[in-house]
Amino acid sequence: MRRRSTQSRHRAGGAGRGIVALTAALAVVAGWAGPVGGSGHPASGPPGAGVHVSLPSEPPPSPISWTTCPTEPDLQCGTVSVPLDYGHPDRASIVLAVTRAPSPAGAHPTGTLVFNPGGPAESGNLILPVLLGLFPASLRRQFDIVSFDPRGTGSSEPLRCGTSPSVLASADPVPTAPGRPLPGTPAFTAMAHSCQTRASALAGSLTSADNARDLDRIRQALGLSRISFYGLSYGTVLGTVYADLFPHRVDRMILDGAVDLNASLVQQAEQEAPAIEQSLHHFFASCAAQSACPLGADPEGAFRALAGSLARHPLPAPGAGDPVPVTVGDLDTATLFDLSVPGFTPTYEAALVAAVHGNGAPLRFLSLELMTDIDGSPLVDPLWATTCNDAGAHPGPVGAGNLARAVQARLPLIGAYSVEYTMGGCVAWPNPRQALVDVHPGRTPPVMVIGNTGDPNTPLVGAQHLAGDFTSAGLVVWKGWGHTWLLSGSTDRCMQGVVTRYLTTGHLPPKGTRCA
Repeated sequence: MRRRSTQSRHRAGGAGRGIVALTAALAVVAGWAGPVGGSGHPASGPPGAGVHVSLPSEPPPSPISWTTCPTEPDLQCGTVSVPLDYGHPDRASIVLAVTRAPSPAGAHPTGTLVFNPGGPAESGNLILPVLLGLFPASLRRQFDIVSFDPRGTGSSEPLRCGTSPSVLASADPVPTAPGRPLPGTPAFTAMAHSCQTRASALAGSLTSADNARDLDRIRQALGLSRISFYGLSYGTVLGTVYADLFPHRVDRMILDGAVDLNASLVQQAEQEAPAIEQSLHHFFASCAAQSACPLGADPEGAFRALAGSLARHPLPAPGAGDPVPVTVGDLDTATLFDLSVPGFTPTYEAALVAAVHGNGAPLRFLSLELMTDIDGSPLVDPLWATTCNDAGAHPGPVGAGNLARAVQARLPLIGAYSVEYTMGGCVAWPNPRQALVDVHPGRTPPVMVIGNTGDPNTPLVGAQHLAGDFTSAGLVVWKGWGHTWLLSGSTDRCMQGVVTRYLTTGHLPPKGTRCA
């Protein structure tokens, strides 16, 4: 799916898609409707109608009252109230938590940059102090940086349906025979039923269209006539939908680790599968080139052997409150996390070696990095709610299972994991009422789209397609491995200069700009 952002806990990187954010939808909150079961039928409503329906106006929000954050004395915290249902703004509301990082002392900022780290569902407030050091120093001196917890996440009315991240992380990504459902279907079905039972209105309101409307409320509360925005991974979906809804409110916008917004879930899985496989082969080659690769002289062979062993005989559960056995699903999940933020997970090889020797706890720890936020809270419920509420069509369990087997036949190492990662939670999720399937923002100032040649999470093809969806956008390519430029190549001076010049002048670099 992804637009999901892979967060990086305990290290200076965090993340992105990791998820892929697909199509934006406006799900009417009152009576979150739709059969649970994943029929695979497209959502009702005319394509492209969801975001642009006429909605009642509401009074502007109050200016943000900033106070020093309790645990981050260099940051300022505030709140912004938004309607739960923009169709009925006079009813229930949600309070969004917002954080501001003022430019360093002695600097003279010229503007405000609003930042979203992706997910969907990742806390922008928790990740902001971790990622601040990755922004170019010249950029930090010129901008205050503001982030927030989107609705249903972090400290902004979090959606909690009781879904176990361990259960989803451990789901086998491929059925054992044709015509069988995606193995995680029972867990995804339970999640859909639980969210509909526990928090129907909130779960139905988690859409990129409503997130974009919330972003505009934040703009108003900041006192800005136009917004400058930096989005990672799923944040590129949020930025694109915002630009489609509010083109006259865009000042400058960078979409880093771009998602192919108009691709279906199936298309996104097929785009991501070869990118994951390519990144894993690169990892094997890099490890084998070391004088003492922890996986031996044949790291690919070691990986294959471990995957086969885990498929036949899962390792004992880590315990300590986690009763779920460690499986090949954990191996694939942990591997995608490591490939997304290379260099930030030095324990990955050690986790593989430990699993070979019968200890699956380190592997489970890494797989949960992709399923939980920095503070350990689960991302899975709001992540899948947003993903599936946005998607124009939900493949059924058997269709998703057959796709996984087909991908595995072509890309046997890890490619098939892209199916579960992209669409798993949607096989049993209610179909949205109005899914957006054709987003082409126009009338915006020039927008910068960034894609990595070796991104396993949001492949370069997604950035190429997204840049073409705008009437005015420029694609910048970073030649490197990992998810998004900011997380994986922030020290690249060529990219630092490109990003800083664009945000300070509004002018795109020459067509075909690449940094290596």
